[in-house]
Amino acid sequence: MGRAEPGGAWTGARPEQPGPPPRPVSGRAVRDRVMGTDVLVAGLAPAEAVAALGWLREVERVFTRFAPDSDTRRVGAAQGRPVRVAPMFTAVLAAACEFQRRTGGVFDPFLGAEIAALGYDRDFAEIAAGPAPGAGAAPPAPAPASPPRVEIDHDRRLVTLSPGLAVDLGGFVKGWSVQQAADGLRERGVRRGLIDAGGDLVAWRSPADPPWRIGVAHPLRTGPADILALTERVAVATSSVTRRAWRDREGRAAHHVLDPRTGRPAESDCLQATVLATDLAAAEVAATCLVILGTRAGPRQVAELDPSAAWLTVDREGRVRRSANLGDYRAEAVADDTA
Repeated sequence: MGRAEPGGAWTGARPEQPGPPPRPVSGRAVRDRVMGTDVLVAGLAPAEAVAALGWLREVERVFTRFAPDSDTRRVGAAQGRPVRVAPMFTAVLAAACEFQRRTGGVFDPFLGAEIAALGYDRDFAEIAAGPAPGAGAAPPAPAPASPPRVEIDHDRRLVTLSPGLAVDLGGFVKGWSVQQAADGLRERGVRRGLIDAGGDLVAWRSPADPPWRIGVAHPLRTGPADILALTERVAVATSSVTRRAWRDREGRAAHHVLDPRTGRPAESDCLQATVLATDLAAAEVAATCLVILGTRAGPRQVAELDPSAAWLTVDREGRVRRSANLGDYRAEAVADDTA
């Protein structure tokens, strides 16, 4: 598969085992299913697209919660014993822990046990078919915030997790891996491209190229919440309580954005948050914080994380709010009837 450098970064190497061939869409665009979501790669030569998709599959192999031999599962099963992991695992986990610190715990990469207890313990396509036996059990109480929750030895590539904790890097590692692929391609001279993993994307182009245009779906309406013509280099992340939502065995509504203060699905007034920034992993964190904290406290958290980040939220009444700096990421105005 796509190779990683000692620090976990993508080298742009062709995958050794590329897996099923990606499905062409049109022109220089292909689709594939990776990390439990549909991935669109556009604007790239075929070899570049195959390499990028191979890298995403390698990241999935290391981080998935649904394979017993993944680093994520092995670390959780070790019950306090050190586990040797891939270089990218220590790099991503350390970055996630730093965001946990910077957000005061609002972003928490250690909610794997809680999300599994709610029934999200297998690929979401299987969940959509119906709850698994045992789904719907009450999630465990949040673990005490007493350090150390995790020990990371980068030199020896060892991770030790406190007993009872389980890692869930979900959207964060998806954003990290897409950003790594985009950065690697740009460094190799690819001047225009887009990698979209289930609506979380990185788009880049040269100043002379036409802008990429994207629509931000409205969770309560048929039309879009906004249409954006993007500037030269943008990362866009969306977090929504209406995506990856299900009912547990007892019929209670559940979704994948958990509030670490309760261990339950977030219940703020924010149904969906889209963040535009220069780094997709950071945008993922900011979007998650907006959904957890809501439309009042959430923007303050985003401003503390990255003052240059812009956002767009949709509340439970369907109202769309935009940050004052959203125009910084618009290459041009796009006519639409969203409000």
